[in-house]
Amino acid sequence: MQTPVKQLMTGSPIAVDAETSALAALDLMVEHGFRHLPVIDGARHVVGVVSLHDLRAAFPIPVSLRRPPSAEERASLRDLGVAEVMSYAPETATEEIALEDAVQRLTDHRIGCLPIVDAEGRLEGIFTETDALHALSTVLFSDRLREGGKSRAPVDLAEGLRAEHARLAAKLRGYERTEQDLTAQRREIPLDLPEHASDVTEASLTEGLADIAARRLRALEHALERAERGRLEVCESCGGAIAPGRLRTLPGTTVCIDCARARDEH
Repeated sequence: MQTPVKQLMTGSPIAVDAETSALAALDLMVEHGFRHLPVIDGARHVVGVVSLHDLRAAFPIPVSLRRPPSAEERASLRDLGVAEVMSYAPETATEEIALEDAVQRLTDHRIGCLPIVDAEGRLEGIFTETDALHALSTVLFSDRLREGGKSRAPVDLAEGLRAEHARLAAKLRGYERTEQDLTAQRREIPLDLPEHASDVTEASLTEGLADIAARRLRALEHALERAERGRLEVCESCGGAIAPGRLRTLPGTTVCIDCARARDEH
């Protein structure tokens, strides 16, 4: 049976309305490490998506998830609204869509996220390229457990996060080398227009993957620091336990799912 995307999507995602300022949308992205925000109307119908790429194209300043704009940069920005920069009528799906089909939609349409809606088009969740990577990791892990017809002993949570940190750090170094190579090629080799377009596309893809890897790496480092203090699985809000599955998916979290839901409702 195919896995429904409902099991892997991010539920109750942060969203903005079309009247939100583009700068406020950027602040939300920097604060939460998001690259996409669904845009909804008063009834929570999805009307658009605003992405980090949209904001990079609109703002005359460098835009990055690694730091918010400075006071001087903020003063230089004209008052853009989300409605002026967002993608209208985005591709959406319902929560019954199979994981394979959801990933195919991302690939076919070359989009970074798929808002998940109910039958009336109201926002219920979001499935992003990062969720797709996590899903792939989960599938590969499950396949390894089934090898030989028997399950292996579970890996210690901190040990697993440490191993992922090492793999991801190596991957990030590879992205950085690729970006450096592309920069060197642009300086040394004159490009005609088609080559330039291809070069820009590859550089954009590399930068996007590097951003995702760097964000995940910071979350893993935060988790490992908590592990060293013996606080990895302790909720900083209620003192209860954080489920290992939640920490594997969101290693940077410091609260259990119940406290996170209560915070969102508040």
